[in-house]
Amino acid sequence: MDLRQFRYFVAVAEELHFTRAAERLNIGQPPLSLQIQAIERELGVILLKRTRRNVELTPVGELFLKEARLALLQAERAVQTVTRAAKGEMGTLRLSFITSVPLVKIFTSAVRAFRSALPDVHLELKCRSSVKIIDDVLLGKVDVGFTRPSTATLLPTSITAIPVYSDRLMAVLPVDHPLNAKSGPLRMEELREENFVLRPRGSGTGFYEQVFDLCAEAGYSPRVVQIAIEATTTLGLVAAGVGVTVAPEALQAINVHDVVWRELDADNLESRIYLIYNKNNGNPILERFTCGFTPIEAG
Repeated sequence: MDLRQFRYFVAVAEELHFTRAAERLNIGQPPLSLQIQAIERELGVILLKRTRRNVELTPVGELFLKEARLALLQAERAVQTVTRAAKGEMGTLRLSFITSVPLVKIFTSAVRAFRSALPDVHLELKCRSSVKIIDDVLLGKVDVGFTRPSTATLLPTSITAIPVYSDRLMAVLPVDHPLNAKSGPLRMEELREENFVLRPRGSGTGFYEQVFDLCAEAGYSPRVVQIAIEATTTLGLVAAGVGVTVAPEALQAINVHDVVWRELDADNLESRIYLIYNKNNGNPILERFTCGFTPIEAG
């Protein structure tokens, strides 16, 4: 039995008249009668009582009518679901980002607008390190990533990278640090003797590689006395007087007490956030999401 036969039976059951049902279905009455008989033979039951004057549903026919309607509704829903999924209107989008990304308005505004426009799409959101995000995008574990790759990072050719946000690196000092008495931007040379709270060099963790490069250009290697993985931990340790750090200005939104953010006087302070995805990713929702971002101009 196919869906066409379900439709035939529902039409006859609702009209209780073969001629009207045939007109509704835009077919001839004799073929319709044959189809109803075929259904009854297949089921081995009588669904309709037929007389010369009228047509009535049997108790079994009434039960079958309910189930036939449900079957047709489910079939219609299945078609709509697949069609909407193919258009990127339903399904799941897996999205990973580094700590600073949710602090940037371009990201929060885009996610809010996307959720409003496509409420039936489930966003699977995870915070990861830059290296992990790149690997996951490459392996197809994540659809979209937001990362600050280090200057030494070479992305695979299968990954598309779109710069969507740019800010500057700044020095972060404890509130009682002597350099806070100095006006104007700080030079990297002035941080030569400072203890740093950073991640280790060579970890491929985005802007941290850039910090080591800035120190090298100033003629020294930073004395890292404390390794911290999370941005909040780093800023908290600076507030505790463990050391200083250099971080993107976007992290000021974390609003940690007892730290002072200072401008730096150096070249190559720009830090960029990139939207990345695998060119071979076939998720139709991906394009619906990425079209909400405009690449920034080269700095």
